[in-house]
Amino acid sequence: GQDAAGTWSLRICDAVSADTGNFRRADLLITSTSLSTAKSSTVISDPINNAANPKAIPGSTVQYCILVTNNGNAVTAASTNILVNDPLPSNTTYVTGSLRSGPSCAGATIVEDDDNVGADESDPFGMAFSGGTVSGSAASLAANATFAMVFQVTIN
Repeated sequence: GQDAAGTWSLRICDAVSADTGNFRRADLLITSTSLSTAKSSTVISDPINNAANPKAIPGSTVQYCILVTNNGNAVTAASTNILVNDPLPSNTTYVTGSLRSGPSCAGATIVEDDDNVGADESDPFGMAFSGGTVSGSAASLAANATFAMVFQVTIN
């Protein structure tokens, strides 16, 4: 089995009002979620080659994708209140307005603003940039589902 951290208790009560002293059956099913993250990067342009075979040199734009996966199955409960924080790599500068979210890296087409408030926060995933850190959140992520956080930086 899997480790279900925490303190658990099971209370068994008779189904009838009279105590017969016989215990027939009890079922306890504990489900847990298992989240994983994967981060990928792609150099999308540089100041010399533009988008044709770009290199990671000063002035280049790099796109990152952080993919969060709930590795559960149909029996597993959804994960809730998910928060991901990713400090920018050193020697990079965040590209203002580049936050995108969605169900996959390729499907991250929902434009997020750079704060955590406003009309764009009504979508399933929230994103923000503050103090050198990109953060993303999901109120709930179903079993076997993913959400992606995409953003861009410039290499200093």
